[in-house]
Amino acid sequence: MKIQPFQHHERSGGIRFLAFLHFIVALMSSLPSVKAVNAFTFPPLMPMTEKKLNYYCSLTRSNGQKYSKSCVHGTYYYRRLLSSNYNNNNDNDDDDESPLENESTAEQRRMEMVRSLQKSFYAPDATTQDTIATATAKTTTSRTRPTKSKKSTTINTELQSQTGIVTNLPLWRVGWVEVPGRSSCLNVHEGQYTHMFETILSKPKPWYVGHLHLPGGFKMTRTDEEQYKLKNWSDELEDSNRFLEPSRSAVVGSLMEVSDYRRLQDGRLVIFVHVLERFVVDKVIQEFPYSVANVQILPDAEELPALGGDENFAKVYRASAVTESFKYHDYEYAKVKLPLANDQEYLDTQSIANDEIAKLLPFAYYSNDKTLLVEHNITIEDELEENSNPSVSPSDETATYAESFSGGMPPLETQLLRGQILRNPKISNKDNTDIKDERSIDTIETLLWLALEEFSLYTEFALPEEVACLIPPSMIDYLTMSVSPSILISCPNYPKLRRQKRLSYTAAAFLENTEFGLNLRQNLLCIPSTKTRLAVLLERFEHLNDKIKFSKMG
Repeated sequence: MKIQPFQHHERSGGIRFLAFLHFIVALMSSLPSVKAVNAFTFPPLMPMTEKKLNYYCSLTRSNGQKYSKSCVHGTYYYRRLLSSNYNNNNDNDDDDESPLENESTAEQRRMEMVRSLQKSFYAPDATTQDTIATATAKTTTSRTRPTKSKKSTTINTELQSQTGIVTNLPLWRVGWVEVPGRSSCLNVHEGQYTHMFETILSKPKPWYVGHLHLPGGFKMTRTDEEQYKLKNWSDELEDSNRFLEPSRSAVVGSLMEVSDYRRLQDGRLVIFVHVLERFVVDKVIQEFPYSVANVQILPDAEELPALGGDENFAKVYRASAVTESFKYHDYEYAKVKLPLANDQEYLDTQSIANDEIAKLLPFAYYSNDKTLLVEHNITIEDELEENSNPSVSPSDETATYAESFSGGMPPLETQLLRGQILRNPKISNKDNTDIKDERSIDTIETLLWLALEEFSLYTEFALPEEVACLIPPSMIDYLTMSVSPSILISCPNYPKLRRQKRLSYTAAAFLENTEFGLNLRQNLLCIPSTKTRLAVLLERFEHLNDKIKFSKMG
């Protein structure tokens, strides 16, 4: 009898496959050799639901012959089932074949099985595929049951233009922080995150994913400790212990977009991403098998008008600023491809060119196609004078959204500042005296470039092109750094505020290996304005330069 393929959208086919799989797993659970591996003790086998099987089918080995300790118990049984399937049907193998060769062949076949399951499960329309049957059944069949087509109910991640909220955003919760303007290459090996990214890649572009800091990494989600639970910003404000527990899950993170990816033979994924915006968690949608949330994109204060006392009106201007910001992404983040072979479905781990990938990190590249800015019709003369906020005009669609509201809550930014989720750090001079910074954003930017030049001279470090391109064209003749004018971002359709915002994040990278870079990335994410971030960086570079200068003199 031929096993019919498991149909994700067809209940009858799914039940047949589930019944067979559960029967085999139940038999295997009684075998002594199946009950433990790597000192693990597994709980009694629970009934396997369709939802559980979908999750198990997405998991793969994370590192050769070793079982991933992060995988749930059912994954082990599932992999043993695949192994048993191959080994028990290997009657035609040569008796002289070595045990190592047998193991290698079984592993190869097992991975082929997992990949077939993945292709069927993650396919945009998995109602007519026979991949599982092709991979599992070695017996002949006389008939195949026809399948019915059913419309997919997949929920996509998307930006809501009326609110500036990105809905249904999968979250990559890990032990480090990313900030806008950077690029990163992710080594995805956790079963849950392999499932998450495969789900993302099975949907239409753009492929968005959220990056959220979780001290200790994903393993902390398995604890019952309250500080590591995913919360939205309002629940975080109500947590009375949040100031007593400095090590806790963040609610302010970064929006990333997948630019390129490769699948590896051992089941891992190599994902190349750009970090686009910052956000705050607005609503938690799910926490298992991976976290999903609705997140509110947070523009800088300079991108918003002076907000009044009502969130119902403030969110209209915020949504307009977010929509405008997204229009620049194609220019600010060039569609860079991984320097890896693209003619193979699954790459050998030995073919990963780490040195070539490193050349793409850690900063994102601007696109050379300046026609991407034509539609904006923005000139430098249109920008407001220093110390003033740009005028953001909401569209007619978003304006009608708040016409009937009045007397609501304070603006979101005000609530986050009062609750210290967003923070304005104190700025001090060289005498460690707190000062009220009344300098303009242009003045602070100029002083920061002078401090960066001094840092480069002291350390004999040349600024990478991805950062040097942010130098204001008016300063090129005043700096001694060797920078070609051709690389400068001086397009008249590109606002200088966007360039200053990029600098306020990327310049921090040169402080990270010093005492002045401790926890700097998350602190920068929580600063509400470009001006304040630039001022914080200027203060730290001045202190660092003084320390380097004194050490050279002594």
